[in-house]
Amino acid sequence: MDMGKIEIKTMKVIFFAYLLMAIVGITNSLYSNSEAVLIDGTFNFISALSMIVGIKISKFVSLKPSKIQPIGFAMYETLYTLMKGIMMLGVILLAAVSNITKIHTFFTTGDAVPVNGSSILIYSISMVAICSVVYLYLAAQVKKTDGQSVMLRTEQIAVFQNGVISGAIGIVFLLVALLENTFVKPILPITDSIVVLILCGLLIGDPIQIVRNSFFELTIRDTHQSLRDTMFNLTKNIFPEGYKLEHIWINKLGRTYYFMFLVAPLKPSLPVAEMELIQETIEQTVKKETAFSFVDVIFSNKKVTE
Repeated sequence: MDMGKIEIKTMKVIFFAYLLMAIVGITNSLYSNSEAVLIDGTFNFISALSMIVGIKISKFVSLKPSKIQPIGFAMYETLYTLMKGIMMLGVILLAAVSNITKIHTFFTTGDAVPVNGSSILIYSISMVAICSVVYLYLAAQVKKTDGQSVMLRTEQIAVFQNGVISGAIGIVFLLVALLENTFVKPILPITDSIVVLILCGLLIGDPIQIVRNSFFELTIRDTHQSLRDTMFNLTKNIFPEGYKLEHIWINKLGRTYYFMFLVAPLKPSLPVAEMELIQETIEQTVKKETAFSFVDVIFSNKKVTE
């Protein structure tokens, strides 16, 4: 499996899908006067731009470590995910502030921009169809990477959000048409703003989680207790008499794991060949569990500090 090739091919395909959806969304917002549609189009435009960056990063990540980058280029993958999450979060927050202002203006002055609901329904149906096709395509490509591609999984979340936004917009404006002569008629002029705020509340959780996880990765936080337990169980029988596995540190950047094994020698002299065999066996064992990984083995009697 060449993950880099899979990622690059996938991102080239969905770049054009995002660009198409962005053009249709922004154009439709001019006809419909709907900020909800404009936000949807803006999300797609951001996603299209991020695909260009993502293709470059995927090429970087596949490069071998160098003297300048001794632990590889995995941090660029995490930076990509972090920036994508921040952009998604920024659009949501700006949309929320803008539409809270619109609602306030409506209740204080009665002013509201009329929205063309019929064009929005057509837009919603077409966007849900495109998002569904792109999501299924991404799901198939992620499966080819055995779920290891952080970038493609992030795009899955973004496309799913996109489909939810588009579908919700269409459903709400369909309901608005049906409620024209009911008790909710006085607030129908601000339906678009209400829809935007509801969507912001529903969608803000995913970008916050993306930003949070990326931040933890970049700060080299070891939060992988479950994987550590697995590695202890897999490697505990590797060591010959005279060695004790004290601790395993695990850090992660994007798809790449960094393992550091602290091994305490229980004898005064350590044969070099024996240590090298232990290191090689540990590395082979780790690679079977996590294909994208770097492994260091430290032989020392120093104790682990909490």
